[in-house]
Amino acid sequence: CIRDRYQRRVHGGSTIVAKDGKTTEYPVELLPKEKLVDTNGAGDAFVGGFLSQLVQGKDIEASVLAGHFSARAIVQQPGTTFPGPCTFA
Repeated sequence: CIRDRYQRRVHGGSTIVAKDGKTTEYPVELLPKEKLVDTNGAGDAFVGGFLSQLVQGKDIEASVLAGHFSARAIVQQPGTTFPGPCTFA
C-alpha cells in the first residue's frame, strides 16, 4: 500500500512534485506544435504512467519520466487512444 502523499503541478514547461515538504522540478521535453493533436486525457495519461512505475518501487524521477512519456504519446493522437505498444523503458 502506498502511504506517501504527492502533489503535482505543471508550471511553465515543468512538472513540480512536492513530497514531505520538499519540491522538485522536472523539465518537460517540449513537443513541436505541429505534433499536438488533442490534449484530452493528457493528465490522466500522466497519472497512469507515473503510478505504473511508483507501484513497482521506482523512484519519483523514473515515475515522472513515465508520466511524461504517457502524456506525450496521448496528445499526439485523436481522442484518448494510445498509438500502439508501449516503448517506455
